[in-house]
Amino acid sequence: MTETNQAAEKARKTVKENAARAADAWRVPSYEVPEALRAMTEQGIEQARDSYARMKAVAEEATDMVEETVDTTREGVLALQLRSLDAAKANADAFFDLTRQLLATRSVADAIQLQTAFARDRFEAFVDYSKEVQSDVTRLGEEAARPAREAFTKALNESKAA
Repeated sequence: MTETNQAAEKARKTVKENAARAADAWRVPSYEVPEALRAMTEQGIEQARDSYARMKAVAEEATDMVEETVDTTREGVLALQLRSLDAAKANADAFFDLTRQLLATRSVADAIQLQTAFARDRFEAFVDYSKEVQSDVTRLGEEAARPAREAFTKALNESKAA
């Protein structure tokens, strides 16, 4: 071997040794996780999964409860609006009937009697309408609150059982 080849071989050997030492310096030592730590970690992960599942279930129940409440309220308000429209139509029809009758009267006494009967009839209709609306609003409030009341009762019973 020539002197140049020997120097090149020596340099290659030195580079190889230095590379091996550098790799050893940066090598992460193997570390065995104790079984107790592994078991605690797995238990924590399982508890987190269970907690997430419970929170998800509670959130879904709450969403269902809100949707049911909104649907019930919407239907009840629609029924109240329709009842109000029916009352307005009845009032308008009664007013037009009164106007026709007033046009056909021949005396002031008859006109006053018609107006008095009209006022009495409309007042009685208003009282009946008010009672019906009060009953409907009360029922609507109870029906709208039912999902929340049931959810609260269920949560209370579950907390007692736990």
